[in-house]
Amino acid sequence: MSPSDVFVYSGLGSNENGCFHLLNSLKTHLDPDIYKVDLISAEDIIEGSKLTSAALLTFGSGYTTGFVNVLGAKGMQNLRDFVLGGGSYLGLGAGGYFGCDYIEFDKNGPLEKMAERELRFYPGIGRGPVYPGFQYGSNKGLHAANITFSTGNFTATFSSMIGGGGAFYPSDPPKLGSLVTSWTKIAIYTDITDQPTAIVKMEVGSGCAVLSGVHLEYDMLRECQSDPSLHHLQPSFTSSRLTQRAAMKAILQLLGLIVR
Repeated sequence: MSPSDVFVYSGLGSNENGCFHLLNSLKTHLDPDIYKVDLISAEDIIEGSKLTSAALLTFGSGYTTGFVNVLGAKGMQNLRDFVLGGGSYLGLGAGGYFGCDYIEFDKNGPLEKMAERELRFYPGIGRGPVYPGFQYGSNKGLHAANITFSTGNFTATFSSMIGGGGAFYPSDPPKLGSLVTSWTKIAIYTDITDQPTAIVKMEVGSGCAVLSGVHLEYDMLRECQSDPSLHHLQPSFTSSRLTQRAAMKAILQLLGLIVR
C-alpha cells in the first residue's frame, strides 16, 4: 500500500496562521480519496512511527531555530532518513531555509542568523530576507514577489507572498558528504537584481525535496481582507490567485503526489 499521510509540522518554530494556510492548501489540492492531511508534532517525528505511512512532510512559515531546538539530532535525522528512503519534503519560507546546508539571514542586521543546518536537502545557502522590512510576528514586511515559475508542464509569471523568505545559492564545491544527486531551478525572482532562485527541487537519495522562499500556500485574499495594512497588495494577489494555485499543484506533482 502506498504512503497516504501528508503532514504539516506544528510546534516550536512554526506559525499558527502558516499551519492553517498550509493545511487548507494541501486539502484543497490533493486527492482526498488517497491522502489524509494532518498536523505532526516534533514528538511524533522523533518517535518516528508516523513517518512510515507518510508520503509528504511539510514545514512552513516560522523560524528554523525553533525547529532545530525541538527536533534535536534524532528528529532531524529521522526527517533526513525519511527523504533519503523515498519520502518527499516541502519547505516554504522558514521550511525552505531549514532544508539548506547553510543559512544567512539578515546578515549584519538586528535579526542576523548565520548557521549550518543538518537536513542538507539543498547543497548551498538560503540567503535572505530577499525583500526589506521583515518583522517577526507582523505583516508589515510582507511583499508581493514577482516570480517566474517553470516546470515541464506549467510556466507562468505571477505574484506570490513573501515575508522573510530567502533565495537559494549553490555552494561550489558542495558541502562534503552531500547526498543530493541533482537539483533543478523551478522559479526565479524577476524583480530582484540578478534574478536569484526562488524555488528549487532536489533529488535526495531515493526521495525528493522542494524548497521555496515564497508562500504559494497562503490565501492572500483572505489575509488582505482581514488586515488593512495589506490592502495595497490585494490587486496583485487577486490577479495572480489562480496562477498561484496552479503552481502549488505543479509542485505537489513534482513531489510525486496526485492532485485533484
